[in-house]
Amino acid sequence: MSESVTDSPRVLVLDGDMVPALTIARSLVRRGAVVEIAGHTQRPLSSFSRHCARYWLCPNPLEAVSDYLGWLGRHCAAQAYDLVIPVTERTLVPLSRQRDDFEGVPLAMPSADSLDLVLDKSQTMALAERLGVSVPQGVRVQSLAQLDAVAHELHFPVVLKPERSIGSGAAGVSQLQVSYAFDHAELRAGCTHALRFGAVLLQEYFGGQGVGVELIADRGSIAYSFQHRRLHEVPLTGGGSSLRVSEPVNATLLEASRKLVEALDWHGVAMVEFKFNPATGEYRLMEINGRFWGSLPLAAAAGADFPGMLLELELRGAVPTIAPYRTGVLCRLLSRDVSWYEAVLRAAAPARIVTLPTRGEVLRGLGQFFSPRHRFDVQSLGDPLPGLVDLGRIVGSYASRLGTLLRERRFLAAQRQAWRGGGIGRQLAGAQRLLFICYGNINRSALADILVRPYAEDSGYTVLSAGFHAEGSRNMDPVMRSLLEAEGLSAEGFGSTVLTPDMLADSDLVFVMEQRHYDRIVAMDPRAGERTFLLGAHENSEGWPAEIPDPYGGPRDQYMACYRRIAGAVDRLKSLMASADGGAE
Repeated sequence: MSESVTDSPRVLVLDGDMVPALTIARSLVRRGAVVEIAGHTQRPLSSFSRHCARYWLCPNPLEAVSDYLGWLGRHCAAQAYDLVIPVTERTLVPLSRQRDDFEGVPLAMPSADSLDLVLDKSQTMALAERLGVSVPQGVRVQSLAQLDAVAHELHFPVVLKPERSIGSGAAGVSQLQVSYAFDHAELRAGCTHALRFGAVLLQEYFGGQGVGVELIADRGSIAYSFQHRRLHEVPLTGGGSSLRVSEPVNATLLEASRKLVEALDWHGVAMVEFKFNPATGEYRLMEINGRFWGSLPLAAAAGADFPGMLLELELRGAVPTIAPYRTGVLCRLLSRDVSWYEAVLRAAAPARIVTLPTRGEVLRGLGQFFSPRHRFDVQSLGDPLPGLVDLGRIVGSYASRLGTLLRERRFLAAQRQAWRGGGIGRQLAGAQRLLFICYGNINRSALADILVRPYAEDSGYTVLSAGFHAEGSRNMDPVMRSLLEAEGLSAEGFGSTVLTPDMLADSDLVFVMEQRHYDRIVAMDPRAGERTFLLGAHENSEGWPAEIPDPYGGPRDQYMACYRRIAGAVDRLKSLMASADGGAE
């Protein structure tokens, strides 16, 4: 593929904040194209590439889809591109729904029917089953009532997979992620969140290697295929890959992919994702990504130039014959892989589904950096600036985290000293109004309010609680309410309150659950910082966490742990109130 498709075709690549956009630009410029990139973020890595002729800043398609479509329509009409390439579902979904408005724009997208089917995971799985392609056992639920009806049939762990990666509903539009549930409480909590944006697939957990069959198809016929295996994923339970290796295409997986592509009459690029057990040869279809995929830099590094092939297909109508790709090539997304190493060293994954490498294996794996077959997603000698910017941002991120950690340690030490050194007791002696704050005022601050109010009011204090959540008058979380009731207490009549500057100004002593609550209060009223304290810092042990995490949506034992922490803090407050009351007498 040495000659260009036309004399310097002009191409616009969307989703410029994504690394594959950089890979596409590098590939197409080598084919003689002039590449411009559009994205909603300032100065993404792709904008630093010498292959990016111009970077266009546009509205965020997730937050302002109408503005985005309007901008893109006007922009394409003014620029007259030969091809426009959407890179993620953020742009594919709205463009597919409004493609009639872009009739004169050469969009690199499959047909609306084909794309809609692969975007809907329920339809994808149903099609695969009809074709004899192995899929995880599972059930589709659209409500918590449906969940309750089928919950007894499920075996844990359960994979919670939103039906669409881009969900929309009364809660707005959101990029949704796959999650895992290890018991009924986690299952219900996960579904409660995901169902706000649409239906959810509850699937069996199938252990195996993450394998992707990448391909380009010409009207339902695979013209070229490539396979990669995931070596590192972030998070460790399964997510985006940070290190992968190219390998020969497995005949069984290729046949499954062929059946799907043919049935879909697919036209363009796609990745068919599987979990594969090499010991048994069994596999399960995970999903079909009807777009360029995150590990695209590996394919390019191995010689599988999918962007170049797509350019030929869209502008010439056929995929040219190219040489076989190289196997055994490694490619690493450095910014994400640093997070992988950190997660492994912290053991930040449930042992029930993740087997962590030993430290020796981690150290041996570092030797791959020096392999002649090793490449990076971003860092490139031929296009060095994006890689240098990426390195600078990685270092800057960790330097910022270190600075934040040091500030947090100083803050927490001061908070503990306020409890230990008698500072809070002295302020209580002159206080009348106590205010408890958390994010939503339906769990932590609500609980503290209810537990301390009777004693405090008998001692002459006024007690209030509030939160930052924009909606007021919400009932207490039912899980926390049940714990209260088990202790013979009641949340009857309680309703959440939205924090206001006047409430802060009128309060003599403020108790928060997390440092970020303190920071928001100081931003709202800098004078309030002197009388605001972490409720959980009452413990004398330095090893004891000073913050009280939000249990919302978590398993019941997290609620119980939260209850105990706050009850202990309230007991400490009561003793200080008694001392302050005695001192006043």
